[in-house]
Amino acid sequence: MEIVRRLFEAVGRHDTEAVLSAYDPNVEFDFSGGPLVSLMGDKVYRGHDGMRKWVRDRYEDWENLEDDCQELIDAGQRVISLVITRGRGRSSGIDTEMRQYGVWTFRDGKIVRVDWFYSREEAIEAAGLSE
Repeated sequence: MEIVRRLFEAVGRHDTEAVLSAYDPNVEFDFSGGPLVSLMGDKVYRGHDGMRKWVRDRYEDWENLEDDCQELIDAGQRVISLVITRGRGRSSGIDTEMRQYGVWTFRDGKIVRVDWFYSREEAIEAAGLSE
């Protein structure tokens, strides 16, 4: 859980190198099951180059984006996160807030996959836990 917590701190500082160092070089970042799927350029971003593209895609249409990690749940080799993303549309000027749940999978101390979901229940099921 500490890796994910430090990762969100690095994101808040816009520390790209610290962010990338948390991820395995072959990481997969999958938005296909979550609320941001319609807002992202791709549904799945792969590797460090994919992560860089994800950052560019994020800030292309949005300004003042902020991720607030509200909760972390230990799920063994995985961590479940509740993240509130707040931002303002670059062209619309409309403020928005989106709630999403991430399932973070680790191998050898690095993040190898992150899957995003609409609900806590979906994330818990994907992580192999039961409430």
